[in-house]
Amino acid sequence: MSFFMYVFLIACVYYNKKGNPWFLYHHIGESGVPTDWFEEHLKNIWFLNMKTLTNREMLESLEKNGKLPKNSVALTFDDGYYDNYKNAFPLLKKYKMKATLYLNTAYVENEENRAFTYLSWKEIEEMSASGVFDIQLHSHRHMPIFVNTSFDRVVTSDDLLDRDIQHLYGGAAKVGYPIFGKRGEFSSTGVIVPLEVAEKFRNFYENLSNEEKGNKQLIQDFINSELYKNLIFETLDEAKTRVLEDLNKNISLIEEHTGYKPNFFCWPWGHKSPEFIAILKSAGIAGFVSTRKGTNGLKLDLENIRRVELRVFSPLKFKLNLLICRNYLLGKIYQVLS
Repeated sequence: MSFFMYVFLIACVYYNKKGNPWFLYHHIGESGVPTDWFEEHLKNIWFLNMKTLTNREMLESLEKNGKLPKNSVALTFDDGYYDNYKNAFPLLKKYKMKATLYLNTAYVENEENRAFTYLSWKEIEEMSASGVFDIQLHSHRHMPIFVNTSFDRVVTSDDLLDRDIQHLYGGAAKVGYPIFGKRGEFSSTGVIVPLEVAEKFRNFYENLSNEEKGNKQLIQDFINSELYKNLIFETLDEAKTRVLEDLNKNISLIEEHTGYKPNFFCWPWGHKSPEFIAILKSAGIAGFVSTRKGTNGLKLDLENIRRVELRVFSPLKFKLNLLICRNYLLGKIYQVLS
C-alpha cells in the first residue's frame, strides 16, 4: 500500500460521521420517490443509528455547542405537497424521525376541496404540532423574474396556463410576448416588460418569416434598438422592497399557523446572490439552504447549506450517498466531482 493511500484511508476513518448530509425531496409516492423506497431510506438511516435533525434543532445545537452532533442527517421537503402528509409523515412517525418542510404559502389548499396537490393549513398544523416536521421558508409565491434582456423565446399557447410565465406579465401574458433570461425573484434585481412594450414586440415578431423567427440575432437587434429604452430596470432598493414583502408574507403565515417564527430560507430553484443574503439576514434569516450537491460540516456554514437530490432516489443510491456524505472527506470529494 502506497503512503498516500495509507494517509487517505486514515483520513477517511477520521472524518467518518463528521459530515452532515441533507437530502432533498419534493414528492413521495406516484409523482416522485415511491413510498416503499422512502421507507427503505429511513431504514438505512435507522440501521446506521443516525439522528435526524430539524432546522430548529440544528440552530439550537450550534448556539449551545458550536457544532452539530456526529452522525446527524437532515431530511428536507420543498414546496408543500399533499403526499408529504399522506405518505412521508406516517413513515417518519413510524421510525421516530424528523424532517423540515420548506413551504410556499401562496398555494396552501383546503383539504375538503383540493384543486391541485398542495397541503392544507390543517395538515400543516398537524405536522408541525407533532414535532415531526419543522416548517420553514421557501418564499410565498416561488416566482421568477426577468434578469436581463437576452432573448430566449416567445410565449406559446402551452405557456398560457403556466403561472410562472403569467407572473412575468402580471397575469396578462399572450402568445408571441418575449421571454428573456430569468431567475428566481429572490436572487436578482428584475427587468419589467410593460405590456405596451410586449405588444410592440409581438407585432414585430408576427410579421417575421419563419426563417427570420429562427434568427435570434435579428430579434435581439430589434430588442436592443426599439425596446430596451422602454424597459423598466429595478434598483436594488426596489428589489429589496419586493423581496421583503414576499418574505414577510411567508413568515407571517407560517408563524400564524405553527406558533413559531421560521428563520431558515430555502432558495427557490436554488437561485441566490450575496446581495440578497444580506437583505434576508436583515429580516432575521439565520440559515440559507441551496440545491448544490455535497455534504456539510458539523460546524454548519449557515450561508451555504448543501443538499443531495437524486432524481432516481433508489434505496441503493440513497444508501451510497448517505454513506459517502456522512463522511466529511468523501462528501467533499463527491461535492467537487458533482
